[in-house]
Amino acid sequence: MGGCGAGRMGWDDMARGRGRIFGLILAGSLMGMGGCGGPDRVQDPLLVRGSTEAVNIPTVSVERTYAPAQAEGRPDSIVAYGAPDTPVYRDRPLDENLRGSVELADYVRGLDRAGLLPLLRQAGPFTVFAVPNDPMEDLVPGRSGGMPALPLATLRRTLGYTLVRGTYPEPVLRAMIAAAPGHRVGLRTVDGALLLVWAEAATGELLLGNGAGQVNRLWVMGVPQSNGVLYLTQSVLAPPASPS
Repeated sequence: MGGCGAGRMGWDDMARGRGRIFGLILAGSLMGMGGCGGPDRVQDPLLVRGSTEAVNIPTVSVERTYAPAQAEGRPDSIVAYGAPDTPVYRDRPLDENLRGSVELADYVRGLDRAGLLPLLRQAGPFTVFAVPNDPMEDLVPGRSGGMPALPLATLRRTLGYTLVRGTYPEPVLRAMIAAAPGHRVGLRTVDGALLLVWAEAATGELLLGNGAGQVNRLWVMGVPQSNGVLYLTQSVLAPPASPS
C-alpha cells in the first residue's frame, strides 16, 4: 500500500517537473520568435485573428483541358469537367492563398523559381497583382501547359514588378488617385520600378501601366490577406527598362 502510494507521488512529481520544463521550453521558443524582429520576419499565425470569411477566385484557364469528348462516351456537360473556384481566406497569408489557387499555378511556380515566394511568407504587408495561368503562358509564344522557361533574371524582374510593399486596397488606391496630380499614382515594386495606377475615365475601372504605353486591367479586386492585399490582373506588364 505504502509503496504504491509512494509510486503515485513520484509519478505526479515527474509529471509536474515535465510540465515545468515544457513551459520553460515553450516560453523560450516564443521569446526567440519575438526576438527575430525586423522587416523580414516571418508572419506569426498565432497573432492573426481567425476568420472563415473568403472570396472565391474563378478557375477559367483549365476548363478547355477537360472539354467533353462524346466519342469516348463521357457526358456532354461543362459542369462535370469545369474546375472549381478557389476560396481565398482573409485570415491566411498571401503565399498560402496563392499556392491554393488553381488559376495561379503558373504564377506560383514562377515566383518559386525566381526566389520571390518566400517573400510573401513574411509579415509584410504586401500588395500583390497576381497573373493568371493564360497570361503567364503567353510570356513565351507557342508554349502552353506550364510555366514559361524565361531566363531567371527576366522572370525575376517581370514577377517582381507584380509585388509592392505596403497595403493598398481598392478604396485606398482610389483616394490616392483622386488626390494625385494628373490622377495617377506610382507604387514602388520590390524590384525598384514604379508601377502606375489610375482610373479609366470611361469606365472608372482601375488600370495598371508601365509608363511605356502598356496597360493591364484588374480582374479580381483587392482581397484582404493577413499580410497584405491580393489582386488578379488580366495580363502581364513588362517592367520598365530601368527603375524610375
